[in-house]
Amino acid sequence: MSSYTLHASMFFRDNRLPLKVLHRDPEIPFSLHSHEFYELVVVASGKGTHLLQQESRPLQEGMVFFIKPGTVHGYADIDGLVLYDILIGEKAFTGHLADLREVSGFADVFLQENGSIPLVRLSGHQLSEILSLIGAIKKESEGQDYGNGAAALAYAKLLQLMILICRFYTSRKGTVYQEDPRLQDIIAYMEKHLDRSISLEELVGVSNMSASTLNRQFKLSTGWPPVDFHIHRRIAYASTLLLTTNLSIERISERTGFSDANYFARQFRSHMQMSPRQYKTLWTTPTDD
Repeated sequence: MSSYTLHASMFFRDNRLPLKVLHRDPEIPFSLHSHEFYELVVVASGKGTHLLQQESRPLQEGMVFFIKPGTVHGYADIDGLVLYDILIGEKAFTGHLADLREVSGFADVFLQENGSIPLVRLSGHQLSEILSLIGAIKKESEGQDYGNGAAALAYAKLLQLMILICRFYTSRKGTVYQEDPRLQDIIAYMEKHLDRSISLEELVGVSNMSASTLNRQFKLSTGWPPVDFHIHRRIAYASTLLLTTNLSIERISERTGFSDANYFARQFRSHMQMSPRQYKTLWTTPTDD
């Protein structure tokens, strides 16, 4: 099956740290291709299929994987798939490789010496932490004027991101992840009601589980208690509205069930580590490629 190659010159500026963050919202079907640089992919939401030359595998929210130069891959069966792609030039990746090799899980995730491409599965809390750090990397990597330290800070945050992913990977390695099928109906119910709050009592009634069982299974599966998970999904919906509409923050607050705009802003900052306005500016301000 034929493929094509994406070249580093298409994405990286001369004389700068070869690092770029792309927000694919939504991702589109992408035929088989390879690239001259490394690519760290974080699935923020939605579903799809990751195509490799010898296999395909399903993708969903909270998955992270790393693509080495020359690896042929693509995307298909897209269903609201939103990705963050961190493109990393060889110079940026190999700067501290000797030290990074000593980090538990680094060889498995980033060096892939056996040829596999492991999928790192993040909980809701972990994904929020990762997305916040990606936003900081984007901000610094796009402000690489000489003398302001942005390149050094972007590189430091990249190392922080990679080490954090290794820790999350190592913490789950060797455990058997079993998703409770009963949660799928509850999550589908939540997705239908992103315009309002949902109480634990309401979810207990929908799930036919006790409150303690529901809490326990949700934390095992997502890292969040069920009500907090629903707030997280409402904030994710608000993030999409910020990037895809011209609605005011007050109107978005109402559309996502936060009647008080100040409370909405506090919840948004808690989940995204920045204000709604800062988020919109960060991900919608054009930059020179």
